[in-house]
Amino acid sequence: MGMNPGASPAPCPPLVRSAGGAVCLTVDLGVYALAAVLRACYKLTGRAFFLVRRESPQLLQVFLQARSTNDGTDALVGELTNEMLDQQIRHSLARETGPFRDLIAAQAFAEGNLLDGDRDDGDYRADPRGIGRHR
Repeated sequence: MGMNPGASPAPCPPLVRSAGGAVCLTVDLGVYALAAVLRACYKLTGRAFFLVRRESPQLLQVFLQARSTNDGTDALVGELTNEMLDQQIRHSLARETGPFRDLIAAQAFAEGNLLDGDRDDGDYRADPRGIGRHR
């Protein structure tokens, strides 16, 4: 089975090999985010052709075919699944740390201090924090 982008692939079980060397993986969107799956596929586009299709609201079909006979399909499937896991972890971390990253970026580009407005408005001669006092 060649992967023709215009053709509609048939539904597949979790892992199916066709006579043409293509493989179809069914991916549970309850485990992997769509963005993680797409990033994983994109990372391997130099070595394989991909077609991603939604089978149902919770399932994706990922059709993979090696670009070269030098690349074994089993190895590509293994790399894809590992990359999906890596991308899912990155996706989860980005969601968890996003507010901190946004605050750091906003502070870096802000003209003043977003966390302590008095710091930039203070006069060094007035020394409102008592930094210059002897202890």
